Amino acid sequence: MPEKGTPRTRRRTWLVAALAVTLLAASSVTWFAVSRAEEREDRLDANRELVTHGCAGLLREEMYASVPDDARGVLDAYGTLLRPGQESRALLDCTLAWGDGGGRAEADVRARVRAEAVPDRTSPGSVTGDFGLPLPAGATGSVGTADRWDGGAVATAALLVDCPAGLHGRGRTTRDLLVSVDLPSDTEGADVHGIPKAERLAVARTAAKVTNWVSRKEGCGSEPLPTEPGAAAPAKTPELCAWLNPKGLGSTPGDWSYDGNDNTYNRRAGACGGRWDDTAGSPGHLTVRAAGAESWSGVLAAGAYEEYADKALVPDPAVPAPHDRPLTVERSGNDLQLALWARSECVAGPTYHRVSVTPEFDFDYGHEDGKVVLEPKDQRRLSRQVRTVLDRYLSAPDGWPKRSHCRGTKIVGEVAEWRGRD
Repeated sequence: MPEKGTPRTRRRTWLVAALAVTLLAASSVTWFAVSRAEEREDRLDANRELVTHGCAGLLREEMYASVPDDARGVLDAYGTLLRPGQESRALLDCTLAWGDGGGRAEADVRARVRAEAVPDRTSPGSVTGDFGLPLPAGATGSVGTADRWDGGAVATAALLVDCPAGLHGRGRTTRDLLVSVDLPSDTEGADVHGIPKAERLAVARTAAKVTNWVSRKEGCGSEPLPTEPGAAAPAKTPELCAWLNPKGLGSTPGDWSYDGNDNTYNRRAGACGGRWDDTAGSPGHLTVRAAGAESWSGVLAAGAYEEYADKALVPDPAVPAPHDRPLTVERSGNDLQLALWARSECVAGPTYHRVSVTPEFDFDYGHEDGKVVLEPKDQRRLSRQVRTVLDRYLSAPDGWPKRSHCRGTKIVGEVAEWRGRD
């Protein structure tokens, strides 16, 4: 027969055991949470150390406060300035990546800096535009955005800088230093159109700092670039494009806008552009409603010409443009240009010039719906107008060609975008 106190004793024993299990589980959860927190802190410290010392510390200022703590960073660094004696085309090529999404190029967070000597040519598209910081006449740059593989956005910057003392040890000496920087956006949901101004300024500032560091290490001979927007900017020179006056070009009368005009002189590239922008009236058939001029010099010249050649938009010496027979132009939805190419020798080296006019095509004017016929006299008149643009551009006292001391100019040929190629 069981004793009277046995059930109570068993109940106490069960309660003690349950309490012990609860305390053990709670302590396990607490230990796990503390352990996870310590791991995150360790990763954060390691990542900040990586940003501080990796890539010669060039990314520290912009990346230190925003490094992730959920993945350890990976450093991929090479280039002759980081590893002397290394066989590399790059002076500097360094990537910091966190969160491998299938390769470092697809990491969740990725920052990269690159600097290289340009031997003969580079595309002008990446280095001509709005840089956000004042640049001297020997440097040109641009800030933009790019898509990230996971749908986010990346702020990008590129700078092309003149090195008067030359960049040595790359097979042959060159004066052109190209720097590019990619920084991830910290803005939630940012896309290529939504990166804020502060992040664009940050990537421009980083590119300028990288350029100054490389220039100093290489003995480039160039003046340090400003790294803050408050620095003294080059004087604006609106007269660079004062020659682009629609009067005398057979242009549409009325108000014109000049969003394509450069305000500061750069000896590597220049651009002027205007278009009819009047709410009153409308352009007449074959009157010029837009005109412009661009020049690319030195390593940008060949790069620009190749870009147009890839689209079959450069003169074909084997097929000169005839003006002796009517041409049918079909409605395309695009603004069709007549361009005239020329080449010169200017202060920054071999140079290509491209001037253009955009005539108004009144497709209701034609005999067939959506088509107009350009008679030989119309073609010759448009050719005279685009040649007038070139002559004005080359002879303007304060225009880009005169400032760049261009000489020996030769006509390359015309390209009419409405003329098909067999």
